[in-house]
Amino acid sequence: MNKKADIVIIGAGISGCAAAQELQANDVEYLLLEKNVEPGGLTRSISVGDAHFDYTGHYLHLSKYKSPAELPHANQDDKDWQLIERRSVVYFEGTIVPAPFQYNLFALPEDVRRSCIENYRNRPKAENPKSLRDYLISGFGSKICETFLFPYTEKQLATSLVNLAIEAVNRFFPYPDERKIEEGCANIRNRVPLGYNTCFWYPKKEGIGLLAKGLAKGLTNLSTCCILDRIDLKRKCIYSSQGIIEYNKLVSSMPLKNLCAITNDSDLQLAGERLKHNRVLCLNLLCNSPFSRDFEQPHWIYVPDKSVPFYRVGFYSHFDRSYVPLGKTAMYVERAFNGEEPLPDITKMVNEMLLGLEQLSWMKRTDCSVISANWIDCAYVHFDHHRKETVSQILDILREVDVYPIGRYGLWDYNSMEDSVFSGMEVAKKLL
Repeated sequence: MNKKADIVIIGAGISGCAAAQELQANDVEYLLLEKNVEPGGLTRSISVGDAHFDYTGHYLHLSKYKSPAELPHANQDDKDWQLIERRSVVYFEGTIVPAPFQYNLFALPEDVRRSCIENYRNRPKAENPKSLRDYLISGFGSKICETFLFPYTEKQLATSLVNLAIEAVNRFFPYPDERKIEEGCANIRNRVPLGYNTCFWYPKKEGIGLLAKGLAKGLTNLSTCCILDRIDLKRKCIYSSQGIIEYNKLVSSMPLKNLCAITNDSDLQLAGERLKHNRVLCLNLLCNSPFSRDFEQPHWIYVPDKSVPFYRVGFYSHFDRSYVPLGKTAMYVERAFNGEEPLPDITKMVNEMLLGLEQLSWMKRTDCSVISANWIDCAYVHFDHHRKETVSQILDILREVDVYPIGRYGLWDYNSMEDSVFSGMEVAKKLL
């Protein structure tokens, strides 16, 4: 059965729902397409038996708005949310270092601490660093980089930092603060929380999916289980599992690389192939015992050791006790893969991750009553040396044929949930 709408929106994640809400509030005809059985995208919360998890670790960081209730179209009540001060640590060779690592060198073994600070004070200066790797060395010194910044970031992004351009700095790394580094080395601790996103909002119950549900609430033209096959940009037709869908303007939150691949434009297809990213396997676990008290209930742990088969471990139950009964632990474990490599054997990867947790004495497999794996095919985009030019080229072509990308993956960017919601609203306003 064929369908037609003035504006068609691809993807009912938080940016797609925000765009649809803005159009609906202004009585503009739209059709919102979603491949899954329900809206929410990666901001969904899921239930497995008696356990409740997010699709992976997601937290609401706000800068444009003061609280969740002020987020437009989100239908939130601040009484349902809590503002949490971040507790995160780095696990380095059996030592627990508060994050950010570079501002808490006091916690390192004495020989490593001394080497890091001496190397930092004598770091080489780079006038115009060409890559993220060069920038980090010139900003923090090679020892801090080799101890944490290099191994952790390369594990998380699944690529060499030589491949990443200097434009990645503001998104992944703030500029180095010499005072904070020196104070952290001297253990001057009566400071405000340091680093990127020191506070975040999280629901008191139901998980981060509460935000997705609010943004989808009341939408009247949502079509789920709609798989897209190809898009004819000249005829303005989408060929899908639900038939042909005609549009005048197209708004897309699907990954920009994937959008390019299903168009009938060879220039877009070639440009899309130049976009790089990683994939992430998220392992959600429900354990029948509390996590080690040595960690003072962190919200997440960074693991730079390349021999350990995951880069981060997070804990839902350390900020939301509604997830599990007292005495149990709900957690997630993340492992990254390069998006250009063949798909891994998921069962094998999960077993390796569970074994890694056991070898660190963080949990026993036999103690897990729920083990659930989520595969995120596009998790972090790579800000490589071709990204800026390639994305600009793609957006120029799409604009000429009335296609408007939104959201973190639609714009091939690294941004917050707030930014994604805002981008959907802004494009919808332009199309009114």
